[in-house]
Amino acid sequence: MTDIYKAPEAELQEPVQNGEYGSLENALAGNFKVHPIETMKQAWAMLKGMKTVFWLAILAYAIIAIVLEVILGFALGYSLSSQDFHPMEIVGSLISTLILGPILAGIYMIAIKYSAGAPIEVGEIFKHFHKTIPLFVTTIVMYLAIGIGLVLLIIPGIYLMVSFSFAFYLVVEKDMGVMQSLSTSRKVVHHQWFQMGGLILLSIVVCFLGILALLVGALWAVPLAALTIALVYRDVFGVEEKTLANN
Repeated sequence: MTDIYKAPEAELQEPVQNGEYGSLENALAGNFKVHPIETMKQAWAMLKGMKTVFWLAILAYAIIAIVLEVILGFALGYSLSSQDFHPMEIVGSLISTLILGPILAGIYMIAIKYSAGAPIEVGEIFKHFHKTIPLFVTTIVMYLAIGIGLVLLIIPGIYLMVSFSFAFYLVVEKDMGVMQSLSTSRKVVHHQWFQMGGLILLSIVVCFLGILALLVGALWAVPLAALTIALVYRDVFGVEEKTLANN
């Protein structure tokens, strides 16, 4: 029986071989270049086979997030429609981050797998709950560090926003711990910080323009931005054999 959630095989590029692109060693040594416009052009050329699976995953994420918020609001005693702040909303936000983190990681992995020519499916969003705690702690530490940086004259916070771009990816795809993922992402991005910042800014602008185009453009812009970042990750860090495997 055909799996309706998998992207058509004919629309996938040839799978890469392990080591064909980047590697952690070369990334840490700074032996790579980030080319924002060229990478986005490459992502655009590849985009067709990813959009359906990507948006089904986004839809599943959105439904789960909405249901979760309703349940948490009811259980913790606060109303989603209320304009007044309720202390338990903080608890609800933390629980949402804990539960939704692995699902969001699955969406990232859809883009990474597709960038490397591996099969993709919507079910990817349910494959990373064993990483729930590392992803949650990484998110909290990252937000705290960025928040403190923004308070300290803003520039340190902006630096960390860009520098931590790959931390989430490294936890899931490279099985790194919390501090190792944050440290590795910062060290690697530091080599090409302005180029990476330009790439992120370009992705934000593309998504914004897509939303302005009566939301229709967002159907292409959002997965385009996700695939662009995934291609950079692939070319800088490489992709593990377990990621390429159809599991």
